[in-house]
Amino acid sequence: MGTGRQRSLALRAGALALAAALLGAACGETSARQDGAPDYAADSDWVGPRLAEFRMTASDGREVTLASLAGAPFVLDFVFTTCSGPCPRMSASLAELQGELRDTPVQLVSVSVDPETDTLEVLAAYAEAHGADPERWTFLRGDEAAVVELATSVLLPAARNPDADPGLQVAHSSRFVVVDGQGRVRGYYEGTTPEGRAAAAERARWLARR
Repeated sequence: MGTGRQRSLALRAGALALAAALLGAACGETSARQDGAPDYAADSDWVGPRLAEFRMTASDGREVTLASLAGAPFVLDFVFTTCSGPCPRMSASLAELQGELRDTPVQLVSVSVDPETDTLEVLAAYAEAHGADPERWTFLRGDEAAVVELATSVLLPAARNPDADPGLQVAHSSRFVVVDGQGRVRGYYEGTTPEGRAAAAERARWLARR
């Protein structure tokens, strides 16, 4: 086996190992301490993986790409509108984050992991129900393969589980991912806790000032 092939396999194995360390069970609840994820201080120089290039549609019909988000930090999460697990708390937390970051250029981006159910109309209603400002908080829908590729690129799971109870049929993380203006992950934070939200806000603010 060639050196390049060996390196590729090693990187893939490392990515999968980190994903396993960062994440807990499908659509469930895990704390930062329980799942082994490291803490990322607001002024940390840590840089993670770069997001995969993507082309998705916002709930208002706009086309959104990684390039169109470039230039300012954003907080990314993966949810679905019929989720009975952590999603309601994640979206409520992002709604608070929207207010806390209103004086910054930081954007919020929520990607549906159930595009079959989450049509643009459904996402628009969900966004309105959570008080999303379309200038600050974007809800995205893409085909399932594109969603999985995007999640995988930041070491997060997104996999359908048809045997699960209603509301838990898609495996995904409850993490908020803070991304810099170059599309690189700069931190993972628990999206269901006030502490996680506060840490994500501090990290995003610090990146916005740089």
